[in-house]
Amino acid sequence: MRVAHNSPASRILASTKCRAIYARCRVLHVTTSRKRFAIAALAALISLIGFVIFYRSNYVAPPFKVAPLPKSVPALTPAEVEEILSADFILIRRVQQIPAPVKADYTALANQPFEMVNPGQTRSTDAIIPGVPNKELVFVGLAGDCAVLIFKRGGLSDTTNAAVFSHRGTGGVWTARIDDSVQDIATLRNAVHNHRFEPWDADFLFAHPPE
Repeated sequence: MRVAHNSPASRILASTKCRAIYARCRVLHVTTSRKRFAIAALAALISLIGFVIFYRSNYVAPPFKVAPLPKSVPALTPAEVEEILSADFILIRRVQQIPAPVKADYTALANQPFEMVNPGQTRSTDAIIPGVPNKELVFVGLAGDCAVLIFKRGGLSDTTNAAVFSHRGTGGVWTARIDDSVQDIATLRNAVHNHRFEPWDADFLFAHPPE
């Protein structure tokens, strides 16, 4: 049966079709909006997780709950250092992550504030840059109640320097200039084992660069 054009029946039919189309469009719009919201929420969550990971890996210090060593502590022997270096160490390569006790141990040893740049950053050498330290962190290693600090000192020639801080018992410290390039605990332990080091010259090592 044909429905006459512009008849009441045709208008009702057209209106019904329009409502059906409008309903389908509304459902599609709601579904699309929900999908967009879900995608935006997922993107925000991923960004937040990425920020937390970045912050923790660059600025949060790992736990190292020890009391800072006094200024006068026994010197560790190379054999004791080798034994300490046989542990599993967590390595830190950002100054901002170094635990406060390690910085305090360095300060007590050097009698000066802990001032170093991150690996690869510009530092003073024989060419002095006002306000820029002449020491560059290589890494800090943490294992139980022991810490290892490796850093470079700029001057006429770079030197690689090591400090091992033990908080066991009455505590102990070992310091040396290392002949080899040191980027991890294994190479440091090898240098100690093969006696490829010299005792620190503290007056030279901790001398402030001239202004």
